[in-house]
Amino acid sequence: MIKLNKSWLYTLILLFAFTACSKDDDNDDKQEEQTVVEVLDEIMEEWYLWNDELPDLNVNNYSDLNKYFEDQLVAQDKWSFIADLEALLAFFENGTYTGYGFDLQFEIGNNIPYVSLVYNQSDLYDEGITRSWKLLEINSQSTSSMNEDQIRDKLRDNSISLLFESRSGAQKTLNLTKKEMNQNTVIYNDVIPTENKKVAYLVFDSFLDSSEADLNEAFDEFRTEGAEELVLDMRYNGGGSTEIANQLAGLITGNNHAEKIFSKYIFNESQSSENFSEEFITQTSAYNFERIFVITTSATASASELVVNSLKPYMGAENIILIGSKTHGKPVGMNVFQVEKYNLAVLPITFHITDKDGEGYYFEGIPVNYEIEDDLTHDWGDVDETNLKAALDYINNNSFPVVTARAKTGFKKEFVRKGLDELISAF
Repeated sequence: MIKLNKSWLYTLILLFAFTACSKDDDNDDKQEEQTVVEVLDEIMEEWYLWNDELPDLNVNNYSDLNKYFEDQLVAQDKWSFIADLEALLAFFENGTYTGYGFDLQFEIGNNIPYVSLVYNQSDLYDEGITRSWKLLEINSQSTSSMNEDQIRDKLRDNSISLLFESRSGAQKTLNLTKKEMNQNTVIYNDVIPTENKKVAYLVFDSFLDSSEADLNEAFDEFRTEGAEELVLDMRYNGGGSTEIANQLAGLITGNNHAEKIFSKYIFNESQSSENFSEEFITQTSAYNFERIFVITTSATASASELVVNSLKPYMGAENIILIGSKTHGKPVGMNVFQVEKYNLAVLPITFHITDKDGEGYYFEGIPVNYEIEDDLTHDWGDVDETNLKAALDYINNNSFPVVTARAKTGFKKEFVRKGLDELISAF
């Protein structure tokens, strides 16, 4: 979860932006004289959730600011990071990043990566390459002969030749150049007619400011089509803005809980005066689903988990049914501190977040009701895709399939990402 736009946070941002009008010139001079390390230390000492465990580091032993920052983090903290300020703000405000506009995942026991998602502004989208296609070659080298680090490193190049293959065996070679594009965080939405009910299906990829209009449009369509059940697919959603999380929760529950507590934010002891509760925000496109099916994986994190955890006291845990594998386990969030003088964004973990009753210490992840492997061999909305099929089977038969369709066969390769790269989570 990331707090960016709250009015109280805006005050904090100005402390470190070096653009605010100060009440006295001496303070302005002091700020201008601060080194980037001194600014970083000040943020961490005051706001880091585990500030009482900060080590005493000698900055003279470091030549890399990122390494200095990471060595301050407690062992439990896998998430705090620093980043280029302009790139970070562009991503949060518009989903803007520079890349090829797609992502890859591996199936267990398979060395060939599958396309897991494609953004609308990607050249792949224009060429009809979708989730379920395999990436066979990079610059004429077989991906089956590469490890995940080699694939990731090659996809960092500014131009590249890629060979894809569809499920039917059709092949396409694309010569691509990285470009600036906006992610569409609503990857897919539709209303699926089943034998018993109309089922709204929403694939949601990230909680960004740009998500607001797309979520409203999707829920307006669900209302128009008379959807009766909701399958919320957040299997790769690594989180983002808590304001968008609040929006999604309100859309799901139909404004029935407006002005009631959605979540609680708990800061470190020295900043305990900043602790607060956030209420549900009324949504103009709110629907009202009595239960939801949520598709998750270990990549489902942060604001995604916040939505699940914060809705349980209102909808009842029995009406929030998780399918897939247990979530990432990030019940903490971060503020964004803008250090404009150095074009630096500092995002330390600054708060713990709970539901209205103070529940929310799921560092080991939120468990699922029905465990099943991710299915990369089918496109979004395909009723034969095993995770979606499990939800539809339950809706129609009030039970899950007796035998899981996908057995675990070996180790699953993963692309390791950190910081802004992890938030963008795409090539």
